[in-house]
Amino acid sequence: MKINIIKNNSLDDNEIILDVQYSEKNKGINQFIEYLNYYESNYKNKVIVGNDNYTLLEIECNDIVNFYSDKKNNYARVKDKKYLVKSRLYELEKISMDFIRISKNCIVNIRHVKKFDIGETGKIIVKLDDNTEQVVSRRKTSEIMKYLESRRI
Repeated sequence: MKINIIKNNSLDDNEIILDVQYSEKNKGINQFIEYLNYYESNYKNKVIVGNDNYTLLEIECNDIVNFYSDKKNNYARVKDKKYLVKSRLYELEKISMDFIRISKNCIVNIRHVKKFDIGETGKIIVKLDDNTEQVVSRRKTSEIMKYLESRRI
């Protein structure tokens, strides 16, 4: 695979032009194209409405580090704040394929995961890019391992 990155100052701040050239014999390209189309249509413009001290704000999905439940409330956490959200966790995990549930009360954005630490006892700790950690529940461990295997290149 060859990647050429060209800076173009005439484009808008959020605009990217992607030119993909491939051989018909390349079998993995369809999955890559499906992912790009999914991202373009479902992830780029998605926002969640969050409540911050009685002020409703739109939060972009790609800014959300994780969703979690605490004392019967659900929250969306970005790098420096948390916002109360009205949606249920099972609804939030369907927003994008980048969100994955790691426990009964936590969904992480895979784009904000720095690494997965697997200890000797089999416990998986997710280290996020805002220097927080979340523990994968035992019930979700096999699902996370399958997810990681499917994303391995």
